[in-house]
Amino acid sequence: MNKKVNGRIKAEQVKVIMDDFVDLGVMSLTEAMALARSRGEDLVEVQPDLAPPVCEVIDYGKYRFRLQKARKAKKREE
Repeated sequence: MNKKVNGRIKAEQVKVIMDDFVDLGVMSLTEAMALARSRGEDLVEVQPDLAPPVCEVIDYGKYRFRLQKARKAKKREE
């Protein structure tokens, strides 16, 4: 999992969605970063191949934790 987060995102404009899948539309990277910061969360690029790329405002630390937990559960099932 190699997602671009916060300052590593290089696009000038991004389409922003919230963690509850609310579509906020296209905005500048600066606006999107300010929105994420104001919520105490991160801006994560989830679909880099689209024009403009789609970014989600989420708590990246919690997101990574949930993924790791799901991977461990899947390994136990196998």
